[in-house]
Amino acid sequence: MSLAAAILAGGRATRMGGVAKAFLVVDGARVIDRQLEVLRALTPEILIVANEPAPYAALGLPIVADETAGQGPLAGILAALEAARAPRVLVVACDMPYLEREPLARLIAAAPEADVVAAESDRAEPLCACYRRACAAVIRRRLAAGQRKTAELLEDPALRVVRVRFAPEERRFLANFNRPSDLGPV
Repeated sequence: MSLAAAILAGGRATRMGGVAKAFLVVDGARVIDRQLEVLRALTPEILIVANEPAPYAALGLPIVADETAGQGPLAGILAALEAARAPRVLVVACDMPYLEREPLARLIAAAPEADVVAAESDRAEPLCACYRRACAAVIRRRLAAGQRKTAELLEDPALRVVRVRFAPEERRFLANFNRPSDLGPV
């Protein structure tokens, strides 16, 4: 197995009123169920990164917590990289309801030798990217130095980063939501 997948679900969702985004229903299905259907078509090794494991226990998947809670998504990526058995980990955020197999497969295949292969729309998307487990050392160093911004990781000179640009008509799979208004009319 050369690829694992990790769903980052550790955020507090404060802009969503504290509601776990992964369990919101979009187009008739929970976001987490939609994501798992896509990810299972890509790899059998799927991890959930969450500091509160109870809501995810019924999914029957390994649940990994950040080494130190409160460090943001970068710590979640580190937890996924250190827990995965595969040498590469596709990382996605739990608030991406429209993941699709084909664009993710393109992302994964784009540059397997790179340290990070990130989807790019108007900007690089570090929470829809494929990371080599070797990135863990760089992430650990950045966190120790207080550098918690996930987007800045993609600028680290120690990493070989490839950005895969998706055309505007392909970008729906990158959509995420942060506020109830992002979900559209109820």
